[in-house]
Amino acid sequence: MSTVILTTVGTSLLTNAKKAIKDNPTDQDILNYLQADPKKACAETNSLSRILQAGDEIILLYSATEEGRKAAHLLQQYFLQANVPCGLVEIGGLAYEAKGFVDFGLKNFVRTLAGEIRKAAKRQREVIINATGGFKAEISYATVLGLAFKVPVCYIHEQFKEIAILPPTPIGWDSSLFVWYADFFDWLSAGEAGLRPKVEAESRAALLPEEAQVLLEEFEFEGQVYLGLSPLGEAYLEAFKNELEQAQGVPIYLYGQTRRELEKFEPATQERYHKLLQRLRLPNRAALSEFKSGRGDALGYPKGQVDERLFYVEKDGKLYVFALTRHGPEYDKMCREGFYWSNYSEDDFEPWEG
Repeated sequence: MSTVILTTVGTSLLTNAKKAIKDNPTDQDILNYLQADPKKACAETNSLSRILQAGDEIILLYSATEEGRKAAHLLQQYFLQANVPCGLVEIGGLAYEAKGFVDFGLKNFVRTLAGEIRKAAKRQREVIINATGGFKAEISYATVLGLAFKVPVCYIHEQFKEIAILPPTPIGWDSSLFVWYADFFDWLSAGEAGLRPKVEAESRAALLPEEAQVLLEEFEFEGQVYLGLSPLGEAYLEAFKNELEQAQGVPIYLYGQTRRELEKFEPATQERYHKLLQRLRLPNRAALSEFKSGRGDALGYPKGQVDERLFYVEKDGKLYVFALTRHGPEYDKMCREGFYWSNYSEDDFEPWEG
C-alpha cells in the first residue's frame, strides 16, 4: 500500500542556498542547488530521500510566512519535476508573531495535521509524519499527534546521517476525559473559535479533575481573557474525534421499547443520548463501564460525572443496549434489579445506525 508522507516545512532550503551561492539566489538558482544534492540541500529532502518509496505521495505543511511559502513551493516544484505527487497545505496563523503563534497557529496546525491524517485514512492510505522541518513546536505536536493517532513519526536534522523513526506506540492514550466530561468539552467547543470568556468558563472548569484542566489554556484577545483547549488539548481532542470516526462500524442494537422511548424524547435529549451511544462504540468502553446491574449481565455506562447513562452487554462484537436512563432514582432501581441476557433474545433488539 502506498503512503502519504505528511511533511512539516521549514526554511533550511533558503538558508543553505544563500550560504552556498553567496548572493541573492533566484528561484531557479535554488532549484538547481536542490537538484544537485538533495540530501545536503535541506532537512526536508534529506529525510524524504530516505523514506520515499515508489507510489508514495507527499503533503507539505508550511507556515503562513513569506519564507515558508517560498520554501514549500520550491520543494513542490522539485518533487513534481521528479514525478512525485506533492500537495501543499498552508497553516493559517503559523507565523513569527509569538502571540498569534501560540493562540491560533499551533492549534490550527494540530487541527490541519489531524485532518490530513483522516483524509489519508479515508483513502485507505498509510501515513507517515515527517516532522523534520518547521518550528520546533511543530515537531513536538506532530510527534504527539503521531502517538495519539498511532502513525509513525520520523525526524532527521540536515547534519544527521541517519533518520530516526518513532513507530506507532502500542500504548493507547486514555480518551475517557472526553467521555466523562463530554458536556463541558462540547460546551467549550461550541463557543466562538472554541473559546469561552474566562469569567463564564472558570466555574465550570473548576469542577474538572487536574488531568482535564491541564488540557485548557487562557487566551487574551482585545483585552478580554478567554478559556479554551491548549494545543495539547486540541491534539487529544482530534485523536478522540478520530476514535469516534473509526468506531462507527461497531454495531449497536437497542431493545425495542428503549428505541421507542428514545424517539419520544425532545430533540435536545435525543441528541445527548445519540452522542452517548456513539461514544459507547469507543474501544475503551470496558474501562469506562461499571458492573451495576445486580447479579445480571449488563454493564452501566459510563461511570463518572455524567447524567445520561445506559445499560448494555457485548456479544460477538455487537453491543446490545437494554435501557437508557439518567443518574438518579431510576438508575439506582435498574442497578438493583439488573438485566439478564437470558430474559431476552436477539429478536427483541433493533439496529441503531446513529
